[in-house]
Order: sequence, then structure tokens, then C-alpha cells
Amino acid sequence: MSLTLDPLFSIAGQNIFVAGGAGGLGWPIAQELSKRGANVAIGDLDSTKAAACAETLSNNGGQALAIGLNVTQRASCEAACQHVAKSWGRLDGLVNASGIYRVGPALNFNDQDWQNSIDINLTGSFQLARAAGALMVPQKSGSIITITSVSSSVANPNYAAYAASKAGAAHVTRVLALEWAAAGVRVNAIGPAVTPTPLAAQIIDDPATRSNALAKIPMQRFGTPDDLLAAVVFLLAPGAQFLTGQILYVDGGRTIS
Repeated sequence: MSLTLDPLFSIAGQNIFVAGGAGGLGWPIAQELSKRGANVAIGDLDSTKAAACAETLSNNGGQALAIGLNVTQRASCEAACQHVAKSWGRLDGLVNASGIYRVGPALNFNDQDWQNSIDINLTGSFQLARAAGALMVPQKSGSIITITSVSSSVANPNYAAYAASKAGAAHVTRVLALEWAAAGVRVNAIGPAVTPTPLAAQIIDDPATRSNALAKIPMQRFGTPDDLLAAVVFLLAPGAQFLTGQILYVDGGRTIS
């Protein structure tokens, strides 16, 4: 039996909102969910790109929506989640793959880069989860996944803003999981290691930084967006129905090195 038909791993018919769904991690995730029969809403700050992604899913036989989304605005997060529920009857899953990456020495780190990191990576993840939770708690079911980072756990020089925002998002995940567990709403996170996407270009493109980052990964390679797909599907699927409040590190061993 294929995994797409196995009831433990089936997400067919679920209505799933992928925030940051037109980005380097969100788009491969959205494609995989659609391929497995989920109805996928693409939310992104770039609404034109979101529309193009949704059209691609539709042209490939999937059910898709495009939604403009600004995670720093509570009203935008609430409107986006409500749009999915109104269009398809309910919201079954949220995958938050939105985020920014800003690093630099603490003594001269740009104040606006700090604030943007907190606003998007931390506050934005809370706003989205709360908007989804407001729909899921009354329906007594749902799965929320936030893409955090190995930086939720490990410390790297120059990462004060990024690490603080991602560690905060990881702990918000645990708190919300505790608050909503009795309602059957599961809240988890996935923490990737360095993954070659446009967001990580300043790591990948610089030979010294690239070499240093690679040396810290025991499996001796960077992650890929495809490495996250099985974890996302699992956390959305019935097989993970007793799993909540966890940070699943898909990192080649980075967090144990």
C-alpha cells in the first residue's frame, strides 16, 4: 500500500494553509501536500507569486487558493485563516514556513533587523497560530506546524536576533500545545539545519561561512527542502494524533554535535 493511501499517513481531503507557501521551503511543502490530495491554500506577502503557485497546483489537478498574507498584522493572519475555512468549510492544518534571516555581530547589529526578526519569526508565528487555533479549537481538531530552526536550540556567533526569534517560536509552540491539547489541536514545530534556499544565500554563497556551517553537521551535507516533506506530512496525518508540543529537528545531527 502506498503512503498516500495508508490511513496513518493520509492527508487527502485536508484543508491546509501554507504560510510563506511561495518561498524556498513553503513551495516544495505545498506541492507535496497537494500531490497527496490535500486542498492547499498558499499564503504569501508576494500575492502575485502566491497566485502563480496556486495556479500551478490547480493546473496539476489540485484544489488551491492564493491569499495575500502579512504575518506582522494580526488582522491579515485572521482574515487568511478565515478565508480558507469559508472557502472549504474548515481549516485542518497550518504550516507556517514564513520567516526572515538576519545575522550580524551583536555590538553593531541593526536595530531594525532585530525588530523585523522578532516581528516576523516570533510574533508572526504566534499571530498565525492563534488565528488558526481560533478556528481549530471550536472544531476540536487541527494540526499546526511552525518551521523553526536548529537555532531554536544551538548557539552560533552573530545569531542573537535569529536565534532569539526562533527559540521563542519553539517555546510558543510548546505553550500553545499545552493550552489546546484538550481540544484535540496539536501544535508542533520542525527545526531544519542550514538548507540551500534564497533565505540562506549569505551562508551558502560565502566559501568560509559555508565550510564552517557544513563542518557542524555530522551527516556532512546541508539539508534540502525535500528532507522536510516526510516530517510535515507525518505531523499533519492521523499517525501523529498523539504527538504535540514537540520540536522535530531535521538537521543531520546538528543539534547533537
